[in-house]
Amino acid sequence: MMVEENQKVNGKARKILFESMELIMKNLQDNMTHLNKPKYFQHTQKFIELMHDAILNKRRFFLLASGRSAFILQCFATRLVHLGAGPYMITNLTSNPAMREKDILIVLSGSGTTEIVVSMLNSYVNKIKPYGIVCITSHPETTIGRMGDITIKLKGRSKRDRAIEEGDDTAILTPEGTAFEQVAFTYLDAIIAELAIRLGKSNDDLLGKHAVAE
Repeated sequence: MMVEENQKVNGKARKILFESMELIMKNLQDNMTHLNKPKYFQHTQKFIELMHDAILNKRRFFLLASGRSAFILQCFATRLVHLGAGPYMITNLTSNPAMREKDILIVLSGSGTTEIVVSMLNSYVNKIKPYGIVCITSHPETTIGRMGDITIKLKGRSKRDRAIEEGDDTAILTPEGTAFEQVAFTYLDAIIAELAIRLGKSNDDLLGKHAVAE
């Protein structure tokens, strides 16, 4: 009897597992279609050009986010180091050098309204206007979205969307900001791939910058 009950539970878990993965993959595909539209792809082109220029001209990168989005940017920062750049993560717990006019500020926020991100962003921008501000969000019309010189819209459910999605039984499969975070991770890794090729970097070159390279 116990074996049969376990089989039922495991069967249901497997169904939910793949439904969740399928929903994440569909969101990635939807974003590929969305980002490939000319009016949106031009923002990605500007982002790539800005990043390429920044690496060539030794500009520093300041990366601002909170919560799970901060982990996404930390992964991006690691790859920037592998490309030879100097990124700094901005949180309310770190001590960073002052941002300069020649530096780049990148902000990641699905909702575009995260209070601590808005506060830290205002603090940095009020002190100095960096060479470029890039905001990545699902809501370009928000305070954070409007502050970008370049604003990238990624489609995905954010915490801000919960109020209008009551009764959506698929929400639990990608809760809160999961859909945005998944596509942001993939998008930023793809940006790294584009930059690596433009800079003439091979996989071995990137491994050479890795902390545990052999």
